[in-house]
Amino acid sequence: MAGIRHSSRTGSPMKKLLPLVLSTLFALPASQAHAAPRQPYTPDQARALLAQLGAHVMVINSDQTLIRKKPASAFDVLTYYPLPKAKVDEYKRNGHIVNTNDDSADAATYRIKDYALTNEKNEKLRLKDDGGAPSLQDFSLWTYDNALSSQRGFYVKLDKPFERVKGHLTVVFEMPGNIRHETRVPVDLFITDKDPRPGT
Repeated sequence: MAGIRHSSRTGSPMKKLLPLVLSTLFALPASQAHAAPRQPYTPDQARALLAQLGAHVMVINSDQTLIRKKPASAFDVLTYYPLPKAKVDEYKRNGHIVNTNDDSADAATYRIKDYALTNEKNEKLRLKDDGGAPSLQDFSLWTYDNALSSQRGFYVKLDKPFERVKGHLTVVFEMPGNIRHETRVPVDLFITDKDPRPGT
């Protein structure tokens, strides 16, 4: 957007136009706020995305645990979905993908409906609520089954350390429009486990 050229001459046309330009700029967000937001996906596309996320959930050690292999009080829940052809082509052309507002996965959230977790001492583990947003974290791109994929996930923080954590999480993935997908995630993780993703 071109900048407004200021003039020092009293009563110049630019000075007369400036209040009008500013009032127009401030009025735009207010008028746009009343317009219904246009979703970049259909309900069927949203359901298909959540089904993909639910089908590929894995529990892995955090990066720190993968390196240190010492008792931990957190682990990662990771999932993925294959990128659409247009995004794959962009990555092949440029070596990266520009973040835009049209990725439907950005609207996906999660909640843990229920869980039961114990450590190697058979102590019950409770989740620590860190007050973070329930949106899925955007992890690095990865290749699964020869398909370039976007990885999404979240961190699970516990009230006690573990060398082995066992049990389950019931995760509900959700998107606007009351669209949700529930999946039960088995958990059986040792701090010595390797990264299960291909190529690691």
